Amino acid sequence: MLTNKPLEKSIENVLREEVERQGGMCLKWSCPGHRGVPDRMILFPGGIIAFVELKRPGAKVKAGGLQEWWREKIQSFGFRCYEVSTAEQAKSIVSFLETESFITLTEEHP
Repeated sequence: MLTNKPLEKSIENVLREEVERQGGMCLKWSCPGHRGVPDRMILFPGGIIAFVELKRPGAKVKAGGLQEWWREKIQSFGFRCYEVSTAEQAKSIVSFLETESFITLTEEHP
């Protein structure tokens, strides 16, 4: 069945390209022996770190599943962890993180 909805991979490409365009790193995250970890780790200057679980449009992380457990665990350590299912969400999160990076660096070096 053919659909016009973007695939998870195309949303992942938008996320990666936008992070890199804004001066950050968007690393594919795999953790051998630990299933369900987020797909990407985003790093921006100033110590900004966030994790992203990518989903195709309309899909969600299963309640009570491993991905939800990892999101809650990562957030309990004080890190941001997002679920992204559209290109617009990806761009919005990157904009927020890049702004936070800029503010952090500006405060460190006025």
